[in-house]
Amino acid sequence: MEEFAEDVLAEFACVNTIALTALKAVAVLQPDAKAYLQTILEGGLRAMDTTNYWSVAPERKAAFLEKAKARYTDAIMSIRV
Repeated sequence: MEEFAEDVLAEFACVNTIALTALKAVAVLQPDAKAYLQTILEGGLRAMDTTNYWSVAPERKAAFLEKAKARYTDAIMSIRV
C-alpha cells in the first residue's frame, strides 16, 4: 500500500507541474500577466466554494477547503512571470 500512495503522490506532482507550466506559458502571453494570474486565483477559489466534493464528509468540508485553497494559492503564487 505504501508504494501505491507514493505512486499517487508522484502522479499529483506530475500533473501539478504540467498545470503550472502551462499556466505560466499562457500568462506570459497576456498584456498583464500578474493581473491574469490574480484573476485565475480568484476564480479558482470561488470555484472551490461551489464544487460538490461528494467524497468529503460534511463535517470535514471546511477543513478540506481550507487546505485546498491554501495549496491552490501557494501554487498560483509560485508562478513567476
